[in-house]
Amino acid sequence: MTPSIHRRLLFSLTLFVVLALALSGYALDQSFRNSTEAALAEKLKAHFYTLLAATDDKDGQLVMPESLSDPLFNQIDSGLFALITNPQQQEVWRSPSAVSLALPQLTEAQTGHFLFQHLQSRTGTPLFSLSYGIIWEPEEGLENHYQIYLLQSTLPMQAEISQFRGSLWRWFSAIAAILIILQSIIMRWGLSPLRQLASELNDIESGKKEQLNGHYPSELEGVTHNLNVLIENERRQRQRYRDSLADLAHSLKTPLAILRGLRFNPTDSKALMQDEQSLAEQVTRMDEIVSHQLQRASAKTIANNPLSMPAVSLAPLVDKLLRTLNKVYADKDIKTSNTIISSLTYCADERDLMEVFGNLLDNAYKASQNRVLINANTTNHRLEINIEDDGNGIPAELRQAVLDRGNRADTQHPGQGLGLAVALDILKSYRGNLIVESSELGGTKVRIELPLS
Repeated sequence: MTPSIHRRLLFSLTLFVVLALALSGYALDQSFRNSTEAALAEKLKAHFYTLLAATDDKDGQLVMPESLSDPLFNQIDSGLFALITNPQQQEVWRSPSAVSLALPQLTEAQTGHFLFQHLQSRTGTPLFSLSYGIIWEPEEGLENHYQIYLLQSTLPMQAEISQFRGSLWRWFSAIAAILIILQSIIMRWGLSPLRQLASELNDIESGKKEQLNGHYPSELEGVTHNLNVLIENERRQRQRYRDSLADLAHSLKTPLAILRGLRFNPTDSKALMQDEQSLAEQVTRMDEIVSHQLQRASAKTIANNPLSMPAVSLAPLVDKLLRTLNKVYADKDIKTSNTIISSLTYCADERDLMEVFGNLLDNAYKASQNRVLINANTTNHRLEINIEDDGNGIPAELRQAVLDRGNRADTQHPGQGLGLAVALDILKSYRGNLIVESSELGGTKVRIELPLS
C-alpha cells in the first residue's frame, strides 16, 4: 500500500530535522571541544613563560626553585605538572605535583618550537602536553639543551565537554520534538484542502452533492474546475443517453401503432396489398428512427449548420404523416387541412423534420375533436409553421411547463410527456424555437420558428 502524502512529508521532514540537528550538534560539539583545547593550550603557554622566568643558573646548570608561584605545581596530583629533561632524556627537574606521576615516553620538540600532543599516563590518566626545546647558555661558548614539558590533566576538560554535550543534546532533542510537532500541525493545515477535496468527492459519489463547491487554494483551482467540468459532462452525457432512449421509444410509438392497426385480410387483395405496403414503410421508418437516434446519442450536437444539409420539401413530408395518422386515428374521423405550398423547402435532416412534425401532429390528433390545420409562412428571414387543433387547449400557465421532459397537460390519453420536449430539442439544434399558443379553432396552436439564413 502506497503511503499517504502526509506520511511521506512527515517522514521526510522528520528525517531532515533529525539529520540537520545532528550535524549542527556535531559541529557545535567539535567547535566547543576545539575552543576548549585551544584555551588549554594558551593556558599552558602562559605557565611555560612563568616557569621559564623562574629558572636559575648554578654552576652552569639550570636549576629551579623549591616552590613555584602557581600553587598547582606544588600540590601533589593537582593535575598540572612540569618536567625538564636534558638531551639524554634524563630528568633534570620535576615539579612537586608530578612526584607520583608515571609518565609515558615523551616526544621532544624542536628547539624554539611548541609541540602539543595528547598523552596518557601509565596509570591511565589522560593528559594534554606542551613541550618546548630551549638552549641554556650559562657562559659564552657553552650551550646546554633542555626540554621543558608542561602537562595538564584533561579530566576537568572532558567533564566540561561532557556537561556541554549533555546540555546540547537535551536542548536539541527538545527542539527536534517541537519542530516535528509544529511541522505535523503545519502539514495537517496545509493538506486540509486535499482532505476537503476527498470529502467532497465522496459526497458526490454518494449523491449528497452535485459538484465541488468548496473554496480551494490557487494550486487546486485548476484541478477542482476540471473535475467539475468532468462531472458535469458525465452527468450531461448520462442524461443525453437517457433522453435518447426515451426519444427512441417515443419515436417508435407511431409506427408501432400503425402496425398494430394492420389487419391483413386475405380475402381483400387490394387492402392486403396496402397493408403490406404500410408494413414495409413502417419497418423502414423504424429502422431509420433507430439509426438516427443512435447517431444523435453519440453526437454532441444534432445539427450545427442547417445550410450544409439538403433541402427537404415540407408539404409532401406533412402529407405522408397525415395519411399515416389518419390510419392510426381512423375512429375519430379527423378533418385535416395542409396549406403548406408545395415549393416550400427547408435545409435539414429529413429524419429530424419527420420527428418534429410526427410528434406535434400526433399530439394534435390526440387533442382534436375533428379538425387539424397546418399552415406555413415566411417573415423576416424566418420560417413559421403552425399546427392547430380544435381540442380543449392548454391553459396559459402550463404552456411553458409542457415543453419540459415528462410534463403533460393532458393526462386522459396515454403518453410520457416527451413529444414537445423532443421537438423543441431538435428545433433548438437548428437555432429554432417552439411556442405554444391558443388556436382560433378553440384548441392549441403550436408555432414552429426556424431561421432561413
